[in-house]
Amino acid sequence: MPIPTPPPDESAPWTAPVVSRDREELPLPPRSAVSAPDAEAVFGRGAFRRLWERPEGYVPLALLGLGLALFLFGVEGTIDKEGLGRNRDPEGFVAAMAFGALFSAVALRRLQIFLTGAARKDRSARSPEDEPWTWDHPWRQEWMAPDYTSSGSMLGSVGFLAFVAVANLVWVSDSWPLRGIVLLFDLLGLIILYDLLKRGSQWLRFRHPVVTWQTLPAFLGDRLEGRVSLARSVLPAGRPRVTLRCVQDEWTTRVGQTSRELQPFAIYKQTRELPLAALGEPLDYVDFGFDLPDGLPGTNLATDRAVYWQIQAIVPAAGPDFESVFLAPVYRRTQEAS
Repeated sequence: MPIPTPPPDESAPWTAPVVSRDREELPLPPRSAVSAPDAEAVFGRGAFRRLWERPEGYVPLALLGLGLALFLFGVEGTIDKEGLGRNRDPEGFVAAMAFGALFSAVALRRLQIFLTGAARKDRSARSPEDEPWTWDHPWRQEWMAPDYTSSGSMLGSVGFLAFVAVANLVWVSDSWPLRGIVLLFDLLGLIILYDLLKRGSQWLRFRHPVVTWQTLPAFLGDRLEGRVSLARSVLPAGRPRVTLRCVQDEWTTRVGQTSRELQPFAIYKQTRELPLAALGEPLDYVDFGFDLPDGLPGTNLATDRAVYWQIQAIVPAAGPDFESVFLAPVYRRTQEAS
């Protein structure tokens, strides 16, 4: 945990904010797929109750069973040469193992998304609507963890890498078409592996920072202030910058697809930079302050089309840059929201 630091320095020579209202698609998971920090595990003791109360959750559960059955069928045919594998092409069983692993990983991810959304709806159903910041997220004045620290995205990446590992068993065969398909999956796996290694190296180098809020909650038309405390000092190699953004999850349909999916879009951004001339020594913390505009939606986490505000802190450094994102407590006032 970072060492406590003095109060925010309001005299820091931040540059004037750069504001953008362009709609920008973000390569992030939708809010319904992100577990809140310190929330109970989605596969914990409440999972069966949520599945029982919401029959739509049986679909990913059934798909998970189908994927596991396909994977075990491939394993049985590959190992048992006197049973299923007798006088049959082994490539088919290897393909069954690979696609069964991928099918199971996708179904498990869909089940995790469903249970995360169900847990969020459970919190909203039993809590008052006049002060959503008291129940919609485990807000804390001090030492709040970064956003996107749940295991959901990690689950998908590891599942795909497991699929690639099983699919590479095809190289023992003489089928060049299958080898070409597996080679394509290998290239995608290398991209995912690079991303995992990058995130791992950043964690080893910077650890997890935390945020301390001076205003909790902050209302539109007022001001949001806080501090990002770094677990380890960072010597900046460029201008540190902090961005406040408003994000909205929207239903979208991709080209060539018939089903729709939730995709986050930034509908407002405000960025401030800290000149290098104002530094001169490693950074232990970054203070920030933003004037919140009117006319934008406040945080609403109790719906599929969630609206939320984030603070993104970036410090250029030699090697991987420091970068972290925090969910920000920006709301409309109660009378305005009603």
